[in-house]
Amino acid sequence: MEQEQILSEMKTRLGQTSFEDRTLTTYIEKHAPGETPDEAYFNNATDFFKSLQGEFNHKVATNVSEQVNTKIEEFKKNYKPTTAGTKVETPPKGDDELQKRLETLEKAYNDEKKANAANSVRSEVKSKATELKVANKAIWNDVVSTIELKDDVTSEDLLEQVKKTYEKKLKEYTGEGATPYGGSQREGVQQVSTEEAKAKIEAFKKKKQGQGRLPKEV
Repeated sequence: MEQEQILSEMKTRLGQTSFEDRTLTTYIEKHAPGETPDEAYFNNATDFFKSLQGEFNHKVATNVSEQVNTKIEEFKKNYKPTTAGTKVETPPKGDDELQKRLETLEKAYNDEKKANAANSVRSEVKSKATELKVANKAIWNDVVSTIELKDDVTSEDLLEQVKKTYEKKLKEYTGEGATPYGGSQREGVQQVSTEEAKAKIEAFKKKKQGQGRLPKEV
């Protein structure tokens, strides 16, 4: 299997990640799997990078939280409330800037928490592909990555949404009679090429991006 194919499969299994292609490629080069990497190779690589990602996310969240708490304590220490009969003065410009920094830090912290929660839910649902014996993992993973998430969504809720959307997309790509689970399609069902399937997936992504329901790729 070519290095590009191994990289593509590894990125699909990892889902959304902070690691660049260069980092993943270095790992592949240093841990050469041979001509045909098996399931154990991909599982080990995925577990390794997910572990690093978890540590990174934890450190970022902890750092932001500490900064927020520090600024809040500084604000409490320096804040002097007005009393009845005291002339209310316009707060110094420095207080406004401090408040803005606090709001920015709090927003970054909350956004990071939401992103971590969403990544965790998506990863859990992606891993269900093996258990369910999904016939087309590429379509399954793409649906998991592109479906919109509510703030309080659980992995069980997302799994039900993904199954419905995946089954619908599989029929669109392979025709009626497609078997969504079981590891392979029934004999006689019209198959589509990998290139055609990828083209349809990309068209679906661009449509969602055009509607503003998915972020545009940089």
